[in-house]
Amino acid sequence: MLKDKFGRWCFQLQQLTKAKRWRSLVVLVGDEPWTVQQLETSLALFLSAEIASATAKKQGLVYADVANISDYHQLIAVNKKNYSQYLGTEQNVIVFSAENKSVDFTGDFDVDAFAALSGTLVAGGVFLLLLKPWQAEQLKQSNSHSHTHTQDYFLQRFIRQLAGENCYLIKQNTTELPMLWSLNESVTAPINTIEHGQLTANNLVINLPYGCITQEQVFAVEAMLKVLSGHRDRPLVLTADRGRGKSSALALASCQMLENTHQPINIIITAASKPALKIFFQQVEQHLPNAKVLTTHVEHANGRIVYYPIDVLLKEQPEASIVMVDEAAAIPVYLLQQLLTHYHRLIFASTIHGYEGAGRGFSIKFRQVLQQLMPNWRNMHINEPIRWASDDPLERFVFESCLLNAKLPSYDNNTQGITQVINQGITQGINQAITQTINQTDTTTVELVSAEQLLANETLLQQAFAVLVTAHYQTSPSDVKLLLNNKAISLFVLRVGANILGVAMLMREGHADEKLVELVNGNQRRLRDQFMPQSLLVHCGVKGSFNYSYQRVMRIAVHPQYQGQGLGRDFLYRIEQSIAKQGIDFIGASFAGNATLLKFWQRSGFSVARVGFSKDKASGEHSCLVIKALTPKAGALQPVITQQFYRQFDYWLTDEFKYLSAPLIWQLLHGNIELKTLVLDSDIMLSVNDFSTGQRQFSSCVYALHQWLLKHCTEPRNVDVFPLIARILQKHSIEQVCQQYGFTGKKALNQHLINYIKDQQS
Repeated sequence: MLKDKFGRWCFQLQQLTKAKRWRSLVVLVGDEPWTVQQLETSLALFLSAEIASATAKKQGLVYADVANISDYHQLIAVNKKNYSQYLGTEQNVIVFSAENKSVDFTGDFDVDAFAALSGTLVAGGVFLLLLKPWQAEQLKQSNSHSHTHTQDYFLQRFIRQLAGENCYLIKQNTTELPMLWSLNESVTAPINTIEHGQLTANNLVINLPYGCITQEQVFAVEAMLKVLSGHRDRPLVLTADRGRGKSSALALASCQMLENTHQPINIIITAASKPALKIFFQQVEQHLPNAKVLTTHVEHANGRIVYYPIDVLLKEQPEASIVMVDEAAAIPVYLLQQLLTHYHRLIFASTIHGYEGAGRGFSIKFRQVLQQLMPNWRNMHINEPIRWASDDPLERFVFESCLLNAKLPSYDNNTQGITQVINQGITQGINQAITQTINQTDTTTVELVSAEQLLANETLLQQAFAVLVTAHYQTSPSDVKLLLNNKAISLFVLRVGANILGVAMLMREGHADEKLVELVNGNQRRLRDQFMPQSLLVHCGVKGSFNYSYQRVMRIAVHPQYQGQGLGRDFLYRIEQSIAKQGIDFIGASFAGNATLLKFWQRSGFSVARVGFSKDKASGEHSCLVIKALTPKAGALQPVITQQFYRQFDYWLTDEFKYLSAPLIWQLLHGNIELKTLVLDSDIMLSVNDFSTGQRQFSSCVYALHQWLLKHCTEPRNVDVFPLIARILQKHSIEQVCQQYGFTGKKALNQHLINYIKDQQS
């Protein structure tokens, strides 16, 4: 390819991209010398205008192992560890290698970084994706019928997407460059003129209030202003895809609040990290010239804007006129819930797609919390992009290739014949009822779906992934890659006809190399995709854990339209039947522990093997590991593991689990089969009776009360038992329990303990 010919093509592409307010995806397929040559030519053009400008603020990023590119063109080199720091920035050029050996030793394609960094590119920018010839050959493999275990199904699908209309594919041996999309000559408005108005279809700039660029942004700002001036306890949830001006709307609303207030106000802004607020503070500085903008706060004659990290905000609880949360989906729901209890005027803004690992699960879970605590909350979604045109080809490609546009299928209410699973009785009885009902109605089917089937059926892949997203707090593009590429993954689908009602993703584990197991046992190594046997060995002391085979349920989800009908346990039981035929010893799961989830697993016949000592950073919950034996060999080991956990659990309640939630403690004890059959000594019952009748004090009866309460937690749940759990089992102080449960003092708390025990004995 002639250098000057490619240069002219790049110049024309740059003109087209800027005129259309698009971002272009250019794919270069060739060896490194050829790739470097093309980058030298293209970057000189794509960055020349910005470098020549004295006011230029935007340059570019490089996520690639291409020699000297960052040195020659002042690109900022980023990698797997630090690329997330640049998500709030705006770039003109991104250079990204699909084979990046700095990512890991395999040179694997980091699709999470690819999707995230694409969101930093502004209109008129170019994303240069670098492929090696062997990677491009994946397209030929995906069109053939000779599938092998070494094939990269994710890359095959990705390359297939590259063959579409949303990118320009240029190969080393080609003699012709791709034809550019036609340029409408009437489109002449450059992107840098659109700062204080709305760009219409004819590129005419219409002045809008507050400094907004789109009418949707105006509506968002006005909704935020109403949160401050209107009734309390009516938080606003503002969602948008990336590039819609969500963070700017927060800033513009803050400026309006400060400029139009009649009394000093204190605005608090928080986010998962300070760099995520870069755009926010830039917009405040631009639209509030009479303010003093500092690193973490803004000083104004009518008040101030202060940034607090979320943990500091919850700990110090400073006074605030209004609290704003940007990128709320990157903050655990339990922390957001605490904000709802402390503050009455709140705005939660968040990207809803998976650039930062925020899936639809956040929206569903947080909506449930809001509906319970503040039912008058409002929701608003911004559709129209600001950083680029609504028909931007790069955004279309990223959404399609990473399944960020996977839509949850919506069904008519015509499936009332779906099996209603019996929700009462012991697990064995439930399973028998499920089997009988399935045989009678035969309305649902469970299918094991292969990666080849997903690759060949895009609709199936999108629908299955969309259902999976609802089950997990965080979902990222790499989850698509895991689903298609990891040979240890099994995907089960629950259907009624063509309708997908449930999806489960399982990981096959166990039977690792003995030398590797020795390293794990000696705390010298941790094995990938061996979570269950590794956890049983390292944390539970099960020395022979790797001698068993496991299927770990990574995710199981039922379509939100059909939750609460028992389909989850029905689905799980039928999966067990399927994998038991393969000779798998254990099925298990690890999840963020709360009483509701644990109840589901216990009622499905699973036993607790472990509860993590520390809280998960994403969910804010202690992780729970549950197991269920499927073979006689495993059946002999399971009670040993469970008994070991419960023997220690009582001691952990005053130390590692001192602040574990009382509902979770009750649910854990409720599943202890040994406690159910335990008969308390007469001396124990006598002491309990002495306390409840006022004959003896609490401290002199506390051992008996402890034993009685452990046994009592196997009875049906009563929320009034929670103060007893905190005071008797966890040994919380009187002051702590009174504060947590609203008792006026020691006397009121003691009377509650007496009344509760007396009621249970009557």
